Amino acid sequence: MNSFPLIPLKHRHSILIIDDEEAILDIMAMTLADEGYDLHTASSAKEGLSILKKSPDFSLIISDQMMPGMTGVQFFTEAREICPNAMRVLLTGYADIDAIIQAINSGGIHLYLTKPWHKDELLLSINQMLSKAELLIENRRLDELVKKQNTELIELNRHLEEKVRQKTLHLAQRAEELKASYDKIQLILEGTVLAISKIVESRDPYTAGHEQQVARIAGIIARKMALSEDQIEAIRIAGLLHDIGKIAVPAEILTKPGQLSRLEMEMVKTHSQNAYDILKTIEIPYPIAQIILQHHERIDGSGYPQGLKGEEILLEARIIGVADVIEAMSAHRPYRPALGIERAIEEITQKRGSLYDAHIVDICLGIYSDEGQKGFME
Repeated sequence: MNSFPLIPLKHRHSILIIDDEEAILDIMAMTLADEGYDLHTASSAKEGLSILKKSPDFSLIISDQMMPGMTGVQFFTEAREICPNAMRVLLTGYADIDAIIQAINSGGIHLYLTKPWHKDELLLSINQMLSKAELLIENRRLDELVKKQNTELIELNRHLEEKVRQKTLHLAQRAEELKASYDKIQLILEGTVLAISKIVESRDPYTAGHEQQVARIAGIIARKMALSEDQIEAIRIAGLLHDIGKIAVPAEILTKPGQLSRLEMEMVKTHSQNAYDILKTIEIPYPIAQIILQHHERIDGSGYPQGLKGEEILLEARIIGVADVIEAMSAHRPYRPALGIERAIEEITQKRGSLYDAHIVDICLGIYSDEGQKGFME
């Protein structure tokens, strides 16, 4: 019996394990025999790729790093092209941090395990990976639902526009119908944004409400800057979704009560790119995916993931970046107590023009000077 509580899974998942040591494959097979998984094994990276090409619908792929002919990193680089939706776990016989970071960047691994492992920890890690896979499955379902509904609504708009053209005497009535259709689209978009936002909060209770607060602070800044309503709405939606990429980051890292290691921080940094990959295909009337991709970029080029500088960073992303810092430093985190709004203001003031946009910082200082903490927080 597993001593760690496992998350109930909704689906029967297929797992592929690749290792050149038959003994390891046998141990894995025996360990997972009673868990109800559809288990497949391969004794080489080449055989593993062949299995994926024949049946790419795997939820989880586990591969050894040191194998003849092709390393685990090289294998995952090819495997993610064949089976991009699978969770990827790397087995290592030694703690080679550089190799693991390469695997995160090149092979897109989601977790690494060091040999030898403990049975209960292995079962828990696999269960957590598959629960994340189910979250991604649900996200893709929502994505397809939004696309389907958008297609239906676009077709409805076209039909209504044609009726308006043919019956000019009823323009007022048709205009109301078009407005209702637009309002329906906005309601669907709002509901989808909130549903996706809740996915992240459900995995990290310590930061519940963080995305809503960032969206609120960013909106306050944007209005003080007299931006257009479209820009303000784009900033609001991006603020609500800016951390959606953390669904692919292990929950034990998000809720770790101590300082993150270099490797753990590298895994957290993938969340901007993860969010972009999730949102880029969703039809939203604003550049939400690009804004979220850039919200950790910094004025001096020291940010991530692209190392953009100054005006290369979207204005909306610069605003969310500052709002994110203000909220994060003012709120409690698993690894520290709340630092307070005063410390957040001190941070953006000290790094005005180097990390944070000088004009945006000046706007924040003006809000704080006039209204204090209540100018930002509810």
